[in-house]
Amino acid sequence: MLKERVFTAFGLLFGLLLALFYLPSLFWGWLMLGVITIGAWEWGGLAMFPRKERWVYVGLTIFFGLAFFTVKARVGLFYLLAVAFWLFAALPWLIRGWQVRHPAVLALTGWLVLFPTWFAMMEFHAMRPALLLGLLAVVSAADIGAYFAGRAFGKHKLAPAISPGKTWEGVAGGLLAVACFGFAWKSLEASVGVPFPGFILLLAMGSISVVGDLFESWLKRQAGLKDSGRILPGHGGVLDRLDGMMPALPLAAAYYLYGFPGL
Repeated sequence: MLKERVFTAFGLLFGLLLALFYLPSLFWGWLMLGVITIGAWEWGGLAMFPRKERWVYVGLTIFFGLAFFTVKARVGLFYLLAVAFWLFAALPWLIRGWQVRHPAVLALTGWLVLFPTWFAMMEFHAMRPALLLGLLAVVSAADIGAYFAGRAFGKHKLAPAISPGKTWEGVAGGLLAVACFGFAWKSLEASVGVPFPGFILLLAMGSISVVGDLFESWLKRQAGLKDSGRILPGHGGVLDRLDGMMPALPLAAAYYLYGFPGL
């Protein structure tokens, strides 16, 4: 199992770097739409849509994605809506343990978490692929730091009813890892040629990525699923890899669009 996870992780990293730095922005956008489409299929499973409705949901996701490419819609509002959802809807959803079953609500929620993530991936790639890589690395640092700190020091459960393995010590370790990554980025800023976005953004991304992780875990628990899918051997599905990025990347995009990079 570990060998499979490691092999898949290296394959994903190699493919990501290749696509990130060698694909033109348009083709990167198409590729990421494909990823989001797979995520929509998996979301249909988490929402417990019947098979026919899942295919309809995927079809509508593709249709809306193509419409975006056609009309070149402005997406700034979507980032703000996504951030508002994660802070003022997803958090109460988790804290109160809401059992949401309404298909329309779940369908709209899926688009609200998937499309802004896709938009952010395209915008950051158009700005600078290395910047997008750095922001993705922030979420990975939070995840890795939380894993090792939780295993070594974890005693106080974060959300035992949702994800028994997560602890407050793990969250602290994740944020410490993000801070260390931030110091490294700031120190190497001139060498890598990517302006440091500031500790406020990095720590906010690390914090809100935890909400995305827990939210997906809650939906999986409701649906009786261990993983969102089986497309990535040893890692589960696309949503299992995107869970922390879905809140973090739109937050970063809103920060760059409306905020003050460099703080």
